[in-house]
Amino acid sequence: MTADAPAHGEASVIEVRRGALADLAGEIAARAGANAGAGAAGVAFVVTDRNVEPLLPSALRALPRHVLPPGEASKSWDELGELLLALDAAGVDRDGHLYAIGGGVVTDLGGLAASLHRRGIAWTAAPTTLVGQVDAALGGKTAVNVAGGKNTVGTFHPPRRVVADPGVLASLPPRELAAGFAEVLKTALIEGEALLAEVEALAPEDFTGATPRACSAIERCLRVKAAHVEQDLRDEGMRQHLNLGHTFGHALETACRPPLRHGEAVGLGLLCAARMAAAIEPGARPLEARLAAVLRRWNLPTRARAELPEVLAQMRRDKKRRGGAPTFVLPLAPGRIQRLHDPPGGQVEAALQAVLDVPSTS
Repeated sequence: MTADAPAHGEASVIEVRRGALADLAGEIAARAGANAGAGAAGVAFVVTDRNVEPLLPSALRALPRHVLPPGEASKSWDELGELLLALDAAGVDRDGHLYAIGGGVVTDLGGLAASLHRRGIAWTAAPTTLVGQVDAALGGKTAVNVAGGKNTVGTFHPPRRVVADPGVLASLPPRELAAGFAEVLKTALIEGEALLAEVEALAPEDFTGATPRACSAIERCLRVKAAHVEQDLRDEGMRQHLNLGHTFGHALETACRPPLRHGEAVGLGLLCAARMAAAIEPGARPLEARLAAVLRRWNLPTRARAELPEVLAQMRRDKKRRGGAPTFVLPLAPGRIQRLHDPPGGQVEAALQAVLDVPSTS
């Protein structure tokens, strides 16, 4: 095992295939045996969560590992500290390798721990959710949530590899799978009409059955993200296009009651961004209805309940804000994306009001 993680801007190796998780387990076991026989260092360490642990091949369960409670609450200082202590106790040195196997919480927290332990060790992301396979696991953004903000503290530390096994998606609850699809839709909208049309034709059964067209969509989404990351690791230019729907979405995710999953909030954020785009360029107006139709076919919400002032307050805390104001990423057309910083008064509120049902005070 090599000691160093990819340099900033270096591409992660992307592998998408059915059975990839079992192949990874066999590879790690073979390498560990070879290292032990040669007296070599290089501890392989697994971080996962309680939901995913039973799905791991036995070769992975035999490795030193740290198991997180499932859910967003695990992206915390306390859990990060426990993981770092576990890495130290397992004897993971600079030539060790961390394998983060799970959803976006596991890869975000695992990547952050890898960036900090011994000032940075190599790591591999093996996402087991759809949102992880098409988005969260790639790009090197690692994070914890602080003081109610989402992903407010983190580092840029790209994984050496991203190993996506679509075969594990059959274990996801329908709502979780649908939430992940919102990120597929977002990426297709960024890429252009051809991919968007392909994605519009996908059904949940494609992903639970790991059909060739689902596998193709996952890989194409990863390639789109990789192309943006390789040109702009630190999110200072074109990589911001990947935030489409997220300035609205992160605020909605925090403020809505009942709570939304990340992908559900991103879907609503896409509708808000499309509405704002139509205010700038009237030709973009049909896009909102087109997106809404896709979301409904996947049983994703097109409206949610929250107080507008609370959503706006959360938006002002957006970690990507500059000069005290957030930047909005708007789809003028499939494949035609524009960034707008601090838009004219009233545009944000109008976009939000189109998706919000104000909770009753009774």
